[in-house]
Amino acid sequence: MKRFIVIMALCLGVLHAEATLHVGLGGIAGSENFRVKNPGISDRKTSATLQGVQLKLGYGSIRSYAVELDLGYGRYDKNIFSERDSDYVYFDISLIKAFDLEWGFYPFFKLGFGTGELEVRRTVTKSVSSGSFFAGLGGYLPLGAGFDLEASVIYRGKSWEDLDMISNQTETTSSIFEPYIGINFRF
Repeated sequence: MKRFIVIMALCLGVLHAEATLHVGLGGIAGSENFRVKNPGISDRKTSATLQGVQLKLGYGSIRSYAVELDLGYGRYDKNIFSERDSDYVYFDISLIKAFDLEWGFYPFFKLGFGTGELEVRRTVTKSVSSGSFFAGLGGYLPLGAGFDLEASVIYRGKSWEDLDMISNQTETTSSIFEPYIGINFRF
């Protein structure tokens, strides 16, 4: 039993020794599909292109596990909830599992959840909140001097806050394949 504890402590020490803090900046884009359910009316489907930027802060290893916090800002190319939808700000938490396959880059997959807020122009409501779960794949390409290029795509399912339509509540859901490309710096 003592040997097992010593081996686990050594393994955790090696994992901890590889872990670093990293920051990143990149862009996202994708076509988001919306579905609006309104009681007594046929479902309405529409899509809008989301473009934005993400600022990342993470801790972990480029070769194994990491936890990442993302703060994003974006805009849709058309209005969904009001006559003039505006800024979409969101926050994500991700768990990343990367693999060292000795190919010169590190493929990974990620899982996470997030929350967002879209500014709208409605009589009663000034913003609409969303919650999301996502999963995706990507890779890191080391560039040297602590920098790496990150490319990924995630599938994100969102549930939006219900809107009051006088006598009914609407239910809105959406989904998006969200490509990302950016640069990270590892300390």
